[in-house]
Amino acid sequence: MIVGLGAVFYLVLFREAESAITQQMLRREQVIARAGAANVVSFFQVFGNSIAVLAQLSSMERRDAKTVHDLDAFVEQWRGSDLVGGVALTDRDGLVLLNSNVLGTSDAGASLADRDYFLWAKNSSEEGKYFVGQPVNSRLGTTEGQLIVPVAAPVFQKGEFSGVAVASVKLRPLTERYLNLMKISDRTEIYLIDSRGKLLYSSVPDAVDLDISELLGDNVTNALDTAQEGKLHATYVNPKSGKPEDHLIAYSPIFLGGQNKLLIISSTGQNSADPTAFQIRQTAILILASLTILLFGIIVARENKI
Repeated sequence: MIVGLGAVFYLVLFREAESAITQQMLRREQVIARAGAANVVSFFQVFGNSIAVLAQLSSMERRDAKTVHDLDAFVEQWRGSDLVGGVALTDRDGLVLLNSNVLGTSDAGASLADRDYFLWAKNSSEEGKYFVGQPVNSRLGTTEGQLIVPVAAPVFQKGEFSGVAVASVKLRPLTERYLNLMKISDRTEIYLIDSRGKLLYSSVPDAVDLDISELLGDNVTNALDTAQEGKLHATYVNPKSGKPEDHLIAYSPIFLGGQNKLLIISSTGQNSADPTAFQIRQTAILILASLTILLFGIIVARENKI
């Protein structure tokens, strides 16, 4: 009977401990996801203000040798970050007039008239503003063909719109710098999706061509809200192994102007916490429960003899 009571006592404590650890890990993931989203937003605020200042320089209006110097100086200022590919200046029709990049080459003549940031700038009437565009494949410079996040500001000449100053932020280095540090364990996966659910970044190798629902499952994907943070404990099938896995998922939105992205952290449940420490705690609980019940039994037996 004592052994049975000990087993029941152990199971109850085990389930409570397991639930407590799960909730603790979910809260930890939520805090980390929130911090990661805030770091990305802070970077774009600083970088956006920097491009807005560049667009207001008088040399951007004149478009002479000083313009080239100022574009080069901007690239040099951000070279150490290894996040910026280059900066370009367009005319009022969206054609690139001047370009400066980290390799020191020049690439002009490409049209950026169909980009969302150019359409925004063309309809803007206020200096000092910047716009973070949708991630796109770069058309020029050292980042040509790479996925970038463009950051642009309108350029005015005597109060009239005359073009756009736009710089490219390389998406993969950006996410790897700010997001991969958030991994709780080697089984933690980091995802970045846009408001439509398109996968922009994944820490999972060879996952670039996969849909987010293939990585997280339809039930999890449908539960995500790109407008607010949240956390959930879910089971879904691993696309590689084909086996169901227990996952702890936390997510937080990244608001950039009129658009938003969603940062997702997903850790395999059985590996989220230190398994050795967890097993030690389990064993300690069982021993303590057994000793307590055994001691109680001895005391009762002695009292009955008296």
